[in-house]
Amino acid sequence: MKTKEKNTLDQGAHKVKNQPEYAENIIVLVQYMKSYKWFVTDKEIWFLDFKKLISAYLENGFDIPNPNDFSERFNIPVVNEETAEEFLEKIIDSEVKVKELKNILKQDTHVDMLDMSPSLYINFDQKELISYYPEPASYELYVPDGWIGSYKDFIKDVPEIYCYWIIDGNNLFYK
Repeated sequence: MKTKEKNTLDQGAHKVKNQPEYAENIIVLVQYMKSYKWFVTDKEIWFLDFKKLISAYLENGFDIPNPNDFSERFNIPVVNEETAEEFLEKIIDSEVKVKELKNILKQDTHVDMLDMSPSLYINFDQKELISYYPEPASYELYVPDGWIGSYKDFIKDVPEIYCYWIIDGNNLFYK
């Protein structure tokens, strides 16, 4: 189990709750009500439609002891445009500012550049999830009904003011 000290990085007056960590704590860009926010959270909460995910597990012969228990994600089985506000309020302490992510990159406290790569872009306004998660998790397959899910590199599409990987004019992802 991780200690609070390991998960918390001092960023002046604000502490980043979760340190980005490859395949554990992922960086997610959320667009909601025309506003962009970065989050660093456990990767598991971003399967937007838990009902579809659990159904897929059951169809593949996995035993799910409590398939209707969504307490691990604040009792929200489907995160969509209707439940976004409630969900985002529950994870507000995992929100990170661009400056904080830049500071993590500058401090070089991450093990690998993959720790710092954004994994998901979720646009609640347009009902779209784009995954660039490098492991076989397939977030794009478990989107709510009426949503578009895809797997592609969205990094070049992020508005520049939210590009924490551009420091002093240098793009640290595309050198």
